[in-house]
Amino acid sequence: MRETEVVVVGLGAMGSAALYHLARQGVAPVGIEQFEIGHSLGSSHGHSRAFRTLYQEAVYTRLAEAAIPLWRDLELVSGEKLLNLTGMAIFAGEDNQKLQTRIDVMDEVGSPYDLMTSREVTARFPGLHPPDGSITCFTPRAGFVDAGRCVMAHVSQARQRGATVHDQVEVLDIDLANDRPEVVTTTDRYRCDRLVIAAGPWAARVLQDLDLPLRVTRQQKFYFRPRKPELYVPGRLPVYADYEKEFYGFPFYGPGIKVADDGLGLETTPDDVDRALDKSTQNRLVAWIRAILPDLDPTFVSGSTCMYTLTPDRDFLIGPHPHHPNVTIAAGFSGHGFKFSTLVGKILADLATTGTTEYPIERFGLDRLTENHPPRG
Repeated sequence: MRETEVVVVGLGAMGSAALYHLARQGVAPVGIEQFEIGHSLGSSHGHSRAFRTLYQEAVYTRLAEAAIPLWRDLELVSGEKLLNLTGMAIFAGEDNQKLQTRIDVMDEVGSPYDLMTSREVTARFPGLHPPDGSITCFTPRAGFVDAGRCVMAHVSQARQRGATVHDQVEVLDIDLANDRPEVVTTTDRYRCDRLVIAAGPWAARVLQDLDLPLRVTRQQKFYFRPRKPELYVPGRLPVYADYEKEFYGFPFYGPGIKVADDGLGLETTPDDVDRALDKSTQNRLVAWIRAILPDLDPTFVSGSTCMYTLTPDRDFLIGPHPHHPNVTIAAGFSGHGFKFSTLVGKILADLATTGTTEYPIERFGLDRLTENHPPRG
């Protein structure tokens, strides 16, 4: 039995950030990851995740804004470029209520944006041609984060500050029967004062006692190399999204221009997910980018599979375990959580060490999903 102050289970986007912020607060946390750090089997890998401030609820816009200085601080200490504020162009028909609701939130919060016609967008970004008659909301404090580098930066900086990391170690059991949580792994058993669980798509399994109504869906992304890459690099092309089709894309970064469908894929499990690329989805996305990036002449480079872990209301789960206040949980980020990960890590560290946080997370409490589920055993 190993005695320690804090254990973090899962070192993807949220867990790696929690490990870093705990170490930064002077705690010496132990992090446990079932695969190698930065693996591609969950939801935290790859070259890019959209960073947007345009949301249907003001709390998300405010939290996205609050994450920016934390990303900049991590860049400073790590020496890595992590957040690219290329701006984001979201377009739809003039009567699209989804877009209008989000514009109203931007007005409420006072976050900057420009409304542009399709011609104005093309004049500013010559490679991008939204459909004629559409309206575009361009948000300058948006862009993308480099997902893989973010995870690695959090872990490496946590290690430099005293964190211990055990990767390729599986958690077999979490025993909450006593005052201090115990974590049983394939290599050891840990008794800790406080436990942070950020298990991504594996959350429902790790938190079986809560019977959380989480769904996991299979999502895919595709990379294409443009004929003239210099026309589509960050700065010359923003992140862009079509709210009529739920498709979105990025500038040329990493292996190519990434495009994806934000619509929900097939329901699956993290152990059974089909990682073969879906040709029909690829073809739909190719037709879309040919229409809005008409000079692209795309060549397929690669694709990959990740997963969304969805709550019924698509809001996050962040907070203490309903029956064990020394256990803090982060789960159900519903396909839009990565941009907040360094902020979520700070929130988790604050909750684990002081029991409170300065950030508005009231709507993310687990009680809303577990109030009809008493503790098992």
